[in-house]
Amino acid sequence: MAGGILFELQFFGKAFLCGAALAFLYGGLKVFRRLVFHGTVWMAAEDLAYWLLCGFLIFRMLYRENSGAVRGFAVAAVVLGMLSWLLLSKMFRNIVNFIRKKLHKCIKKIIIK
Repeated sequence: MAGGILFELQFFGKAFLCGAALAFLYGGLKVFRRLVFHGTVWMAAEDLAYWLLCGFLIFRMLYRENSGAVRGFAVAAVVLGMLSWLLLSKMFRNIVNFIRKKLHKCIKKIIIK
């Protein structure tokens, strides 16, 4: 495979993983919000900090990997990475909830008998 094509594939993979990491980070922020109650102002500040961090991390990745040039497929890879993580995490959450419900029913049957 040509060196240029291999570089582009690696760049796409890094952008994809960057998007997945950013979606994972936002999932952690959502969990934090469920655990610690706080008002609208703090939530807005958290969102602002998250999006500033996203912008910095994406800029850093573009600067290091592609000399700062914004390329459409890199942005698409970040978005695909985010969407993939969100879909996988939702499927995982559904599987865990299904197993939890089944275990709960089994435990209820054992306790009632």
